[in-house]
Amino acid sequence: MGISYPVWDSAMFAYTISAHIIIVAITLAMALMITITEYIALKHKNKYYEALTHKLSIALVINFAIGTASGVFMAVELMLFWPVFMKLVGAVAMLSFYAEVFAFLVESVTLMVYVYFWDNFKNRWNHWLVSWGILIGTGASAWLITNVNAWMNTPTGSFNIAKYMSSGETIITGVNPLKVFYEPSTGAELFHMFMAMYFAGSMALLAYFAYKYLKSKNENEKIIDKLAMKILSAIGIVDIILIGISGSIELSTLLTVEPLKYAMLELNLHPVMAGAPEHLFGFISNGKAVDFIPLAGIQSLLAYPLTKGNAGYIPGLSSYPTYTWAPSVIHSTLDLMVGFGLLMGLFWFIVLVLRIMKKDIFKMKSILYGFIALGFLGIFTMEDGWYTAEVGRVPYIILMPYNSAGQPIVAGHYGVMTIAQAASTSTIVWYLGIVIILFYLIIIPFTFYFNAKVLNLSNVEEELRKAERDLNLPETGKDVNSLNAGAR
Repeated sequence: MGISYPVWDSAMFAYTISAHIIIVAITLAMALMITITEYIALKHKNKYYEALTHKLSIALVINFAIGTASGVFMAVELMLFWPVFMKLVGAVAMLSFYAEVFAFLVESVTLMVYVYFWDNFKNRWNHWLVSWGILIGTGASAWLITNVNAWMNTPTGSFNIAKYMSSGETIITGVNPLKVFYEPSTGAELFHMFMAMYFAGSMALLAYFAYKYLKSKNENEKIIDKLAMKILSAIGIVDIILIGISGSIELSTLLTVEPLKYAMLELNLHPVMAGAPEHLFGFISNGKAVDFIPLAGIQSLLAYPLTKGNAGYIPGLSSYPTYTWAPSVIHSTLDLMVGFGLLMGLFWFIVLVLRIMKKDIFKMKSILYGFIALGFLGIFTMEDGWYTAEVGRVPYIILMPYNSAGQPIVAGHYGVMTIAQAASTSTIVWYLGIVIILFYLIIIPFTFYFNAKVLNLSNVEEELRKAERDLNLPETGKDVNSLNAGAR
C-alpha cells in the first residue's frame, strides 16, 4: 500500500484529538457557565439567568454524550494504534486513567441529577451545589488525561528508565505509579492547557451568543443573549491574562526540563549564555536558521528578567544530534499562537477600557463582530498550541527526562520511546483511520447544530414562565429583577 504506518498513526491520532478537544473545551465552558448563571439566578431571583442556565444544561448533556462517544473512540484508538506505548502506560501511568474513570462517574451522575431532577429540588440552592459536581468532574477528567501527557514529556522517577533502555525496552522495573501525578512539567502544562481550553470554549459560546444577539428580533431573547455575553466577557478578560502568565511559566519550565524542545521552539541553533535574540518566524534549512526576524536580546530578557538577560543559559540545537530535532515548523506555529494571543489580549483590553468608560459595548456592532471572530481565533489558537506542543516532541512519543545539569539522565539517549517504536504496523489501522475521519466529519457538525438548536430558545416565553415557577416568582413577566436584568 506504500503507507508509512507511524506517520499514518500519528496523523490519525492528531486528527482525533484535534476534534475531541473542541468538544472538551466547550463542555468545560458550559459547566463553568451553569454554575455561575444559576448562582446569579438564585441570588437575584432573575428569571433570565434561570432560563439561560436551563438551556445551557441541556446543551451540556449533548456535549457530554458526544464527548463520551468520542472518548471511547480514542481509547480504542490508543490500544490499536499504539500497542507498545500502551504497554508501558499500563505498567507505569495507568493510575491517571483509572482516576479519570472516577472523575467521569462524578461528572455523569451529577449531570443526570442536575438536568433530569431539576424540578425535584425543593431547595434550589441544593440543586446549585450539584452543579459543582459537574464542574469538578469535567475539570478533573480533562486534568487527569492531560496529566498523562505531562508524564510523556518528563517521566522522571516513575520507573527505572536506565534499566528499561539497557534491556532493549522490555524490562520495566522500579515503578512508582503515583509519580505520574507530579512530574516536573505537570504544573506548568496543566495550568496553561486548562486556561487555553476554558478560554477557547468560552469564546466559542461568546461567538454564538453574539451572532444570536445580532440576529434575534425578540427582546427577551436578546436580554438573555446579552447576559450570557456579559459573563463570557468577564471570563475572557480574566482568562486571557492567566493564559499570558501560564504561557510564560510553561516556556520557563521547558527551558530547564525540556531544553531540546525549547531550542527548536525558539529556533536557537547554538547555545548562548547572555543576550539571546528572539526569532520571529523562520525555519531550519540545511542545518541553518533562515528567514527569521531577530529581536536582539529579547529571548534572554524574557527567560531571565532578574538579570536583565545578561546571564542565564539558553539551549541550542547544535548540542543535540540532528535526528532528535523536531520539525522547525513548530517555531512558526508558536509565533502564531503568541501573536494571536496578543491580538486577542489587545481586543479584550479595548473592551475593558470601553466598559470602564461606561460605554454600552453591546450597541457597537464592531465589538459584537469581534466576539464572533474571537470564537474562531480562540479555537484555532488552542489547536495551534496543542499542535506545537505535540509536534515539538517528534521523533519521540516519550521524551527522556533531564537532570539538574540539563543533561539526559541516560547518556546518549534523548527519548524513551520513538513514534516508530510505539506505532502499530497492522493493516487494520488504515481502515480504522478512514472510519475515524468519517466519524468526526459527521459528529462535530452534528454537535454544533444541536447545541445551536437547544440554545436558540425557540419558545423563549415558555422558558421564562418555567423560570418564574422555578424561582417562585409571580407569573406576570414584570418582576423588577427581570425588567432590570439587561441593565445590570
